[in-house]
Amino acid sequence: MADLQTLDPQIADLLAGILRPDPSAGSPTVEGVRAATSRLNEPLAGPGEPVFRTWDSTADTSQGQVPLRWYQPSAASQDSLLVYIHGGGWVAGNLETHDTLCRALALRTSNIVVSVDYTLSPKAVHPQAIFEVADIFQQAKQLAIQSGFEIRNLAVAGDSAGGHLIASALHHLAVSGLALPDAAVFLYPITDASLSYPSYARFADRFGLTAERMRWYWQQYLGEDLAAMGDRLRDPYVSPLHSSQLHRFPPSLVLTAAFDVLHDEAEALVHRLRESSVPVEHIDVPGQIHGFLRYRKALTDPVYGPDAVMEQIGKYLNRQASAKTTA
Repeated sequence: MADLQTLDPQIADLLAGILRPDPSAGSPTVEGVRAATSRLNEPLAGPGEPVFRTWDSTADTSQGQVPLRWYQPSAASQDSLLVYIHGGGWVAGNLETHDTLCRALALRTSNIVVSVDYTLSPKAVHPQAIFEVADIFQQAKQLAIQSGFEIRNLAVAGDSAGGHLIASALHHLAVSGLALPDAAVFLYPITDASLSYPSYARFADRFGLTAERMRWYWQQYLGEDLAAMGDRLRDPYVSPLHSSQLHRFPPSLVLTAAFDVLHDEAEALVHRLRESSVPVEHIDVPGQIHGFLRYRKALTDPVYGPDAVMEQIGKYLNRQASAKTTA
């Protein structure tokens, strides 16, 4: 196994090159962050792999209509659905920025994948996006039926802010007494608004996502500075790590990246789920930084690169589906 303290050489090259911060850029803006996310898509993610079929649709939620994109990996009949919630600090990201990732996941999980284009902040004020995501979880099987698929296994996955929305939506469904998905996959998720974990100091800057940028993302999402929130930071809709409903969460996979400012709060989710007797698997990926799964074109390590890690996610979901079938 690679040394957890050794940065992947391809990551080091990216951090010294295309991901190197511009000291003259000034304070971030919503428009600038979104433009940068889209601009980096081609050199880092590259073109998406072909799948059997893709199509777009919409879902009606309590918060309004939400666009969706579906991926069918092969012509074979599928009975497993993966609902994907993209990252981007609640501010950036869309169906296009995560298209390559969702195609790769569909092929490596053999699931139908549906990507959710929830309303971004600051237009969407917390907790609007949580309710959109929770409503789509509830509708997912019926939405698949409308496309001709009878779904037996429903899993949900998301990266970064998408992982936060998944966890918050699961909390909401649980406190509302509603059904939860069969499995969840948290990819370097945001779980706690305190910004107090040691990884915020270890990786405060120089590793892509910075502690300062995370504070800015939270302010856009919540509409106020974290310092003004006090005890409200522990509200489970804000910091799902503090949910009283973790014992109701489905079997989960939590993936962390070794050089990620969010590493320790994501690892804390692993511990809290285990304390709540939830079956959880943890993959701590050496040498990688936050967001690396999107960088399929740039990162090619055969063991810890995006494709290899997505193969592990696929195996996990297949094990969960098999366990449900034999239960």
